[in-house]
Parts: sequence; C-alpha cells; structure tokens
Amino acid sequence: VKHMLADDPLIFKRFLKSYLSRQSGEELPAPQLAKPVKSADPGWFKLLGWVLVWLVPLSIYAWTADMGMTENARTFVSIFIVSIFMWAFKLVPDYVAGMLSILVVLVLGIVPSEVVLSGFRSSSFFMAMSIFVLAVIIVDSGLIYRFSLFLLKVTPCSTFAYNLMLTLIGLLFTPVLPSANGRIGLVTPLLKDLVASLKFEHGKRDANRMALSAFFGASLFSSIFLTSKAINFLVFSMLPTQVQDNFQWSNWTEASMAAGLVMLVLFLLFSHVFFRSKSHPQIDKSKIHMQLKVLGKLSFNEWGALLGITLMVLGIVTTSIHKIKPAWIGMAIMLIFLALGTMSKASFKKKIDWPFLFLLGTLIGLTKTVSYLGLDKMLALQLGGLQTMMSENFHLFVLVLFGVILLIRFALSTIATIVIVSSVFLPLAATAGVNMWVVGFIILTLSEAFMLPYQCSYYVLFKNSCGEDPVYREKSFLRFNLWVCVFRLTAIYVSIPIWQAMEIL
Repeated sequence: VKHMLADDPLIFKRFLKSYLSRQSGEELPAPQLAKPVKSADPGWFKLLGWVLVWLVPLSIYAWTADMGMTENARTFVSIFIVSIFMWAFKLVPDYVAGMLSILVVLVLGIVPSEVVLSGFRSSSFFMAMSIFVLAVIIVDSGLIYRFSLFLLKVTPCSTFAYNLMLTLIGLLFTPVLPSANGRIGLVTPLLKDLVASLKFEHGKRDANRMALSAFFGASLFSSIFLTSKAINFLVFSMLPTQVQDNFQWSNWTEASMAAGLVMLVLFLLFSHVFFRSKSHPQIDKSKIHMQLKVLGKLSFNEWGALLGITLMVLGIVTTSIHKIKPAWIGMAIMLIFLALGTMSKASFKKKIDWPFLFLLGTLIGLTKTVSYLGLDKMLALQLGGLQTMMSENFHLFVLVLFGVILLIRFALSTIATIVIVSSVFLPLAATAGVNMWVVGFIILTLSEAFMLPYQCSYYVLFKNSCGEDPVYREKSFLRFNLWVCVFRLTAIYVSIPIWQAMEIL
C-alpha cells in the first residue's frame, strides 16, 4: 500500500471520491494535484539585490566612521543591512539570511556568543515550538475537520449565517494555529466546497463575500492572541521581563480584546453592506450528517488533541497560581505527546516549521545584539522628535507609525518590517515612558496591512489555492482590503482610551 501511495499520490483521494459518490448518489469531481507556483522574480531584480548587498553595507560602514560608533557597532550595522537586502530582494530564504548574520557576528566576535545565540534558549523560542507541535497534532488528528463539519451542521441556512460561520472558524483557529498560512490552508478547501454546495456563481457578490469571510477570519486577528503567529513571540521577547510577566497569554488577550472586537464588528458590518444580496441559499445537510457518521466517534488522537488544548488553556489561565511560565507548560505538553507517540518522529521532523523557528531564534539574538551594543539608545537620541511625539501626542504618533510601516511594506515582508520597526520604536517607547507592549501590539496589528498582493504571502497562498477559476473577483477583494487597513487603524484608536482606563497606557 505504501508503494502504491508513493507512486500515485492521488489514489487515496480517488478512493474517498468513489466512496462518497456511492453514498451520496452524485458524481463528484476528480481530485487534481496542485500545480507548482513558479517564481515571478525577474533575473535583473535579484542581480540588483546582490549588487546592493555588496555596495550599501560597505558604504554605510564608511559613512558611520565619524558618528562616534564603536568598531563592533559599525560592523554589526553593516551585517544587519546585508540581511535586510537579502530579505527585501528574496535572495535566499529568510532564515538563511538571519543565520548568516549570526555566523558572521560569532566569527568576528562582535558580541559574546551567549548574547547573539540567546534566541535559541529563550522561552519565546520554546513556546513557539510547543505551539507548532500542538497545532500539528490538532490538524493531523482530524479534530479541526470534525469541528468544521459540526459548525456547518448547526449553522442556519442564510448568507449572513454562513459568512459569520466562516469568519468564526478562522477566528477560533487563530489562537491554536500559530501560522496564517496554515489557517488559510485549512479554510480554503472549506470555502470552495461551501461555495459549490450553495451554488454561488464565482466572482459575484455572494462568492466574493464568502471569500472575504474565509480569508480575513483566518488572518485579521493574528495580533489579538500571543500564540496566533510565531512572529508575535519575537516582539514578546523584546519586552523587559517585568512587562513579559504582565502580558502572558491571558493578559495579552484581555488587553487586545477591544481592538479585536472593533475589527470584527467593522468587518461584518462593511462586508454585509458592500456585498448584500437577496439570495436565500440552501444546502443539503444530509451530506454533512453522512460525513459525520463516516467519521464516527472521537478517535484516540482527537481526544489527545482536545486534552492538549484543554491543558494548555488551563495552564495559561492559572499561571498566577502555579507561577509556571506558559512556555514550560507548552513544552511539558509537547513532551507528553512525543512520549506517548501521539506525534511520530517523522511528523516531528517534517511538519514542524523548523525554518521559521531558526529564523525566530536568530531574530531574537540579533535584537539582543542591538541592545548589547547600545544601538537602541543611540537610535533613540537620533529620533528625539518621535520620542517627544510618542509621549506628548500619542494619537499623532500612531498615524506616523502607520505611514512608516506602509512605506516599508512596499519593499519588505511582514517579518522583516516587524523586526526593523520593533528594533527602532520599542527602545523609543522605553525611553519615552510608554508601555512597550502597547507599541509592540500596534506594530504587529498595523504591519499585517497590505495593499498589493505581493506584500502578503498568505494572500498569495489563498489566491493560488483557489485555483485557475477562483471563487472571488480579485479587484473587488483588494478594494475591500483597503477598508480593512482602515479597520486596523480604527481599532487602535478605539483601544487607546481603553488602555488608558486599564492603566496600561
């Protein structure tokens, strides 16, 4: 059987198609292998990138000679600029650029090894790894698929209800799956099946609205929960220990809840107004009952995944009682799963996002290096005007910060943008006496905004997953996405008085 599956990866899907067709009495479409996506980067673009990688860092090294910086600080800035250009022009994978910087820092002895390698022993790194393991177990167990079918079963037959259901599925997946790409990968097949079952015409109002609900349900709330994206752990690791203790998972969620509610309400309201229709969809729920019947009772792995979620939530909520950091609770749950064999060695090697974990470890180390060399304080002195604005007119500062992020996002990825902006503005917040978590949360929320497709990797995944005949019209999607950028900014401004009332700001 293994040889058959290796020779023909579609054989299992064909078996399921045959079985479901026999049960339902309808001929289902034949499964197709996904077509690889070819890179659209022209050769001259990468050539320009390599030229800048060599010229710009050398120029900066020479330019900083008279700025009173130490030799190690000048060298590190030049090294970090190399990584930035590699990220911007996608010359190498992101984690390779980060590890290259770490290697050069170690070889040249710019800072002690325990500083630049501190990311690989930080609680944020181990928390991210344990969350990745839990996410793989949840997905592989089939618990998410069963839960999605249950929601379809109980959802009333109305356009609003199905859109709300898709949004809530993405929202409920957000705190337990630390990857927007992963969540998009889960909800896209559900979106396509639902649009087909409801007989919505591709590219029309109803299908467009369903696509928006699926996409933004899975991506809009990434900053609301600490465990929603691994990059959140980077910002968390940049906070002082006392601030970290005050903003563990439950406190983070409580402080960000107002922003999340504002974005949710605005999204549901505007999507209803812009894509309102008079259609009354109907879906044959007997098929859903049949699928749930085929699944049968909860399997051992599903019970294990459910137990893991429960233990994680209970451990985080009761942190104030047992005083154990959530990272070590997550590690304990991960080791239990591995010891019991709930997660195989092969899954542990192949399904964990190790490249991102290596990138996270290197980014934490690089930000610690910035602080060790005193570059953050030097930058704060150079940006005294922004520091004054942050402490005296925070509303204006948020608008300026959003403008800076939008400009950087035209050239850099979300991750690189968050690294650079956090390295600049979090030290400013500390000097200005502003809560660093507030500034970090704003950076995470606004950095997810995008205007053009290439700026968002999980939108590209969403578009490619929808196939050659996408269920939505891209022009309408991107036009509505501009409003989502406004939703993000509005959510921050609404949260400011609430943070002040909570004595966070």
